[in-house]
Amino acid sequence: MIDGFVLLLTHGLMLIAAWRLLGRRDLDNEAPDPHAGYKGRRPDA
Repeated sequence: MIDGFVLLLTHGLMLIAAWRLLGRRDLDNEAPDPHAGYKGRRPDA
């Protein structure tokens, strides 16, 4: 009984998280990555 409840709960929460992530408008944004292709010198930190 507990195993079924835990499986349903965890999978349900993952489904809700995936549903919310897929519904985001910025997911379809293909803006260029500002760090892609950076060939400058690395700052000494």
